[in-house]
Amino acid sequence: MTDNPTTDRPLTPKRHAFRPLEELNLMDDFLFQEMLSQEKDGEEFCRILLGTILGKRIRRVRIIPQKNILGIDTSRHGIRMDAYIEDVSDEPPLPGVSAVDAAVVPDIYDIEPNNRYEKPSLPKRMRYYHGLIDTQLLASNEPYENLQNVVIIVILPYDPFGKNRMVYTIQNQCVEDGTVSYDDGARKIFLYTKGTEGCPSQDLRDMLKYLESTTNTNVTNQDISTIHQMVEKVKRRKEVGINYMKSWEIDAWNRQEGREEVIGTLIDTLQEVGLSREDIFRKLKEKFLLSDGKAEEYLTLYWK
Repeated sequence: MTDNPTTDRPLTPKRHAFRPLEELNLMDDFLFQEMLSQEKDGEEFCRILLGTILGKRIRRVRIIPQKNILGIDTSRHGIRMDAYIEDVSDEPPLPGVSAVDAAVVPDIYDIEPNNRYEKPSLPKRMRYYHGLIDTQLLASNEPYENLQNVVIIVILPYDPFGKNRMVYTIQNQCVEDGTVSYDDGARKIFLYTKGTEGCPSQDLRDMLKYLESTTNTNVTNQDISTIHQMVEKVKRRKEVGINYMKSWEIDAWNRQEGREEVIGTLIDTLQEVGLSREDIFRKLKEKFLLSDGKAEEYLTLYWK
């Protein structure tokens, strides 16, 4: 099965459309981060979510919401990890449970719900993430054997590889002989919320459906019920509502700043190629759906 961009891309909500806090889903960055930031509920949320994804019981985790890792110098790209999680439980996997085939119990997890469509860049983005994370894990005098295992989990509303699988587990191996043992402790797990191939567990299917549509209708088991109660509590908190409005206003302001920069650049470019003021006025109205007065205001501001 191959991807159909006409069905995949519209899954991403339009950022300019304001949605009430009550309508946000856990795939939305704001709500996911608010859940992680709750002092006790954040760890419980991650414990349940991680256990469902891995198909194993996890007793306790430590999380760092929105952990930032800088590049090796100021000119290099840094990263922001949505949920940096350490599994500090020592309980073995449940018998017969294999929702995700991970050869080892890893030490570090990064969970990244992602509504943005960036399918072509995902593999190299994950390579960069692994590289920067590793730079934080090993002191200069430590042997490489002490390097912790790392799993990056990306939850997507579109199929990243076009095979309709709910779970894609990626790890390095010998190309010439797949039986050669080569475990560098690095895993990438891509979860497609609507995938059906590969026999994913019912618990994982239900959890991903709930993450994408966080409503009471999709509460189908005790773990999801526990998370839903946390979500409802977070959404009722006055300070969370205030934070949401502030974040939306900042985002809207940034979008307007970007829009004005684009308009100014377009006016400069069209002037340079010799278009008349009247022609540029008409193009501004058509391209940005501006009124006569607003188009004239931009022309007056940016005309040279």
